[in-house]
Amino acid sequence: MNKCMIFYVSQHHHNTERLLKQAIDKESGVELVPLSHAACPAPDLSDTACSSLSRSAAFPTAPLLPSPASCPLIGLASGIYMGKPHTALLSFLEQHRKELAGRKVFLLLTSGSGMKKYAADFSSLTESYGCRVQGCFQCKGYDTYGPWKLIGGIAKGRPDASDISRARAFIQEQLRGLPSEGSQ
Repeated sequence: MNKCMIFYVSQHHHNTERLLKQAIDKESGVELVPLSHAACPAPDLSDTACSSLSRSAAFPTAPLLPSPASCPLIGLASGIYMGKPHTALLSFLEQHRKELAGRKVFLLLTSGSGMKKYAADFSSLTESYGCRVQGCFQCKGYDTYGPWKLIGGIAKGRPDASDISRARAFIQEQLRGLPSEGSQ
């Protein structure tokens, strides 16, 4: 039994993946599950608030979501792309809408700017799927998208040791109170 599975997308500079892999203790009962474009095709994001994802899309190769009994906590993590979490993560949410309803989840985000709006928007979206959002962690991540490339990028060196330490503390806080390995 895993205490927690964190489904994540990390591209370009792999800020989110690096943050997760360095913040999670191997003995913590947390499993990292990378999502990809192939597993989770892009949803219809015509609504700028991300609130109307395509309801008709089928995602036959997406990872399976474990039952609440076998994995009581789900983490969702992504970099921010064009102001939103990656489309593969949004598609994963859409595909697992029914299974996620009522589940405890926590969120982790990395972005070049570190705008608080990203966390608030993603938290609201996740709650609209019926998830019980327990908390959200956000930090800056190195970004060379668009005009930032011309100046060598922003948030160089991020996530840094301080970000990783804060993420580790956040994840440990999320895991408190969950059953330990072997107890049920």
